[in-house]
Amino acid sequence: MQAGGAAAFAVIVAADERGGIGLDGDLPWKLPPDLQRFRRLTVGEGSNAVIMGRRTWESLPPSFRPLPQRLNVVVSRRAHLKLPVGARHACSLDHALDLARACDQVFVIGGGELYRAALAEPSCSVVHLTRVHGDFCCDTFFPEMGAEWLCQDQGAWQQHQDLRYRFSEYRRQDQP
Repeated sequence: MQAGGAAAFAVIVAADERGGIGLDGDLPWKLPPDLQRFRRLTVGEGSNAVIMGRRTWESLPPSFRPLPQRLNVVVSRRAHLKLPVGARHACSLDHALDLARACDQVFVIGGGELYRAALAEPSCSVVHLTRVHGDFCCDTFFPEMGAEWLCQDQGAWQQHQDLRYRFSEYRRQDQP
């Protein structure tokens, strides 16, 4: 538990060199190694949760909604958002974190507005970043991380077809 009783949570994101994360409501690249890493981290070994905004939810293929083996929490200001079994509605990030409090690990998975709120929360302790080399002319962006974020692990550049990418992990400097 963090100071004030809030449990630590993580952010997981793939972004291009300019911080672009989306284009026209979808990922601007197809990168299976990133999706495999996303699944491995968010499913994990226990009872985990993924928190996402409504537009991120709607960008998931219907056959993958809700994401299996994880509690799915969808943040939306829409009071009567209809979700299937296995997904919960929250009206704010704080509400979503409260709904996920019994989970072993919690991941915020997008989009841009929710990422901004997550990075502003002191209990956000880790950012799992996949950096995709290049500029994909995105219309949605990951916010700049402040000086409190320190890169703890930066992998080597890898190649998948015509895409170069690398995995990194950032931690708040005041986190263990």
